[in-house]
Amino acid sequence: MNRKNMQEQAIYNSYAKINLFLHILNKRNDGYHNLQTWFTFVDLKDQLTFDFTSSDKISITSNVAISSKEDNLVYKAIRLFQAEYNLASVGVDVFVEKNIPMGAGLGGGSSNAATTLIAMRDYYRPNLANADMLHLGAKLGADVPIFLYGRSAWAEGIGDILHDKDFKEAYALLLKPDIHISTKEFFTSKELVKHTTLLSREASLDRTTMSNSFEQVFYSLYPEFKEYITSLDKNIIMTGTGSCFYLLSDDKTYLEEVATKIDKSLDKWIVKTLNYVY
Repeated sequence: MNRKNMQEQAIYNSYAKINLFLHILNKRNDGYHNLQTWFTFVDLKDQLTFDFTSSDKISITSNVAISSKEDNLVYKAIRLFQAEYNLASVGVDVFVEKNIPMGAGLGGGSSNAATTLIAMRDYYRPNLANADMLHLGAKLGADVPIFLYGRSAWAEGIGDILHDKDFKEAYALLLKPDIHISTKEFFTSKELVKHTTLLSREASLDRTTMSNSFEQVFYSLYPEFKEYITSLDKNIIMTGTGSCFYLLSDDKTYLEEVATKIDKSLDKWIVKTLNYVY
């Protein structure tokens, strides 16, 4: 989410994230789930262009089909900011150039929402405290705060309690099947793995700790995909609620070799991890 220009038009990068692990702990009284995860970013990104106008209309367009205004997180972020700071109706045209696949567990929608809050802050409230921004982000979704935080972090609570934790620079092979499972289906599945042991923030990552509570749900529905994934490399894991999987390596050449074996029906990218996005 790097600011490139701040006049009447502003252009921002909106980066994807991966979960280095994701452990669901328990369900809270408010309906959310407590979790532990470690977020880092990758250099796969969308780009959002904001044109602030003198009208009172909000327009959101994209290079791909997007949801209606009421269901669109960019629109919700604009309206939330307006309501929170008693702003008169503002005019803004937003163009969302999507490169992050939707429904992949890479946080594209949450990243776009955070980017929108940042653009609104920069234009209307440049001195707004980071804590206030994080509070706003949490109202839009559990993954939004990490994109406002802007750096690799260990997360607890519902993903909104963040602690600085860098990850070594590496490459990641992302692969995404054309499969979508709803978040509700994941959380209500009897296959959901709930962890009872908290990890220390100092814990080292290995294949035991680098796990995703939602993987077993996915594999129970698509067992043939598990066989396929493990045949490529046993260290491939799922990010977020999927359906994107990733493989980390310091060796980009190795990832390129694995990529040549991936079925053409799967989308794939080789990206680099980032500890900071602004």
